Amino acid sequence: MEYIASVQRQRGARALNRLAIITRANFLPLTVVIVCAGLAAALYAHGVFHPLDAFLILIGALLTHMAVNVFNNYFDYRSKLDARTTKTPFSGGIDIIVNGEMKPGTAFGIGLACLLGAAGIGGYFLSHTFYPLFPILLYGLLTICLYSPILAKIHGLSEIVAGSGFGLMALGTYVVQAGVIDGTGISVLVPITILVALLLFLNEFPDAEADKTAGRRHLVILLGKRTSARIYVLGLVATYASIIAAVAAGVAPLAALVSLATIPIAYKAGRIALKNYDEVPKLIPALASNVIMILSTILLLAAGFLIGFFV
Repeated sequence: MEYIASVQRQRGARALNRLAIITRANFLPLTVVIVCAGLAAALYAHGVFHPLDAFLILIGALLTHMAVNVFNNYFDYRSKLDARTTKTPFSGGIDIIVNGEMKPGTAFGIGLACLLGAAGIGGYFLSHTFYPLFPILLYGLLTICLYSPILAKIHGLSEIVAGSGFGLMALGTYVVQAGVIDGTGISVLVPITILVALLLFLNEFPDAEADKTAGRRHLVILLGKRTSARIYVLGLVATYASIIAAVAAGVAPLAALVSLATIPIAYKAGRIALKNYDEVPKLIPALASNVIMILSTILLLAAGFLIGFFV
């Protein structure tokens, strides 16, 4: 009996490990900080915080992100893209389906289960706040279902879709808590949209050649890596400018400027990208700095709203 129990535990551990890999659990902290920013902004602007709704928002957002990751891996396998990409810790996808560690149908089922779970939570919130939440959730549903098979192949659209999807995740969190879209909600939407677009944008550099063979037409392919590196730097500048503008407009607290503390990390990422845009090994430190900068900036933005509420 003890042997059987040990075998079952090992199988359970392997199953959980495969689940973590296919859902790309290491990327899910992005969702956590985005939801935190939306919750903090609603608390700052309207003094509201509903714990149960906040918990359900987080679970729904995580399920949404997991569905995106799983479907992306599934369709990359179907297009044979995963077999051609150069793998880095931040780009290139994963090989769990390619290596036969998980069946494609199983992966698709996991993605579908995550999507249905998120849809159930979304339906619950729609019963309380239909408008303006409905168009946000509808946009999210369409982009999840259509991103990999269709939207990623439309010229220059993938970065916009990814960025706006996660930006609307923050705005949706804000709407569920506050019930309205206003300047403070937009002050969260804009920088998060830019930051997540930049996350995907820089991660596309190592994958550009393989992505092109799979029919994708993102900006790095269309504009070339040299021009794209310059656009990446402009995106960094636009992120911080949007935060400063929100504070100047009075829709975000002065404390939100604490998020500017990540400028040195952004500078490092931008400098490396401009210099080594076509050399994958030398570009990896920029990919790492980009992830750290994005997570830290959003987290500090959330902290700034909390400080603005309490001070």
